[in-house]
Amino acid sequence: MGPFGSSAYGPLPILGPYSPYPKPPTPEPLGPKVLTQVKRLGKMSLWLVPAGVIASMAIANEPAMAQAAANWKYGVSARLDDGIKQLLPQLTRASQNGWIAGDQQEFERVVSLFSREVGALRGALGEIAAVLDEVAAGYRSYWVRLAVLATMTAVLLVFAKRLKAFPHTKFWGGMLEAAIAAGANGGVAAMTLILGSSLQGALDNVMTMVRRQHQFGYVLPSGAAAVDFTQATMNVSKYPSFRAPAKPGDLPPGYDQFDWVEPMQKKGEPRTP
Repeated sequence: MGPFGSSAYGPLPILGPYSPYPKPPTPEPLGPKVLTQVKRLGKMSLWLVPAGVIASMAIANEPAMAQAAANWKYGVSARLDDGIKQLLPQLTRASQNGWIAGDQQEFERVVSLFSREVGALRGALGEIAAVLDEVAAGYRSYWVRLAVLATMTAVLLVFAKRLKAFPHTKFWGGMLEAAIAAGANGGVAAMTLILGSSLQGALDNVMTMVRRQHQFGYVLPSGAAAVDFTQATMNVSKYPSFRAPAKPGDLPPGYDQFDWVEPMQKKGEPRTP
């Protein structure tokens, strides 16, 4: 059978631009799995119910955060790096042939300014990616440590329950269970506070970028001073058209009606004896 027909094992997939290979499965969030483990501790001992309540407030989709950070870094910020760095120098070199000196210098200045602003934009987008990646890493670290704490707590609870099963050690088993629960609840609360402080730092970075963008609104022209470049036109009727000369060294057609602009040159002062 052909590659696009049926076979003894069933129909073969048609590969092409309209039926790409299946995407890899998206990683599942770590939080719900660990939270189930922590809530199971609350069923083993009522003293550990607060740990599940505290941990439930930190549920988040950390794989989606990591994917968003990768999109900001490689899908948005990186696109403004290599292509722009290669294109703008080529435009500058191409403008050096057949242009009036003053016009070419102004074009080169504008290209340099554009390159600088693109670099600033790329840096801002990279900061957004770094903030998202930091938040996702903080959540992953939080849930991994919480999983380790839940496992150790479960092992100690089993030992405490065994002590409570015997009359002569029941009191000490109850004391040990209360101590284990207090330590686990305190550990969950402390880790949640640390996670909250890291999120506060990331939020401060985001708010700094928001305030920076808000301040740009006072600098950029707006209202009646704003320029709609999709509708803007240039009136060049009073300027003669410029056409390149037939060969290098000759004057272009209409040179006697054209205002030539030469590069700015510093004139030396005459020497005085």
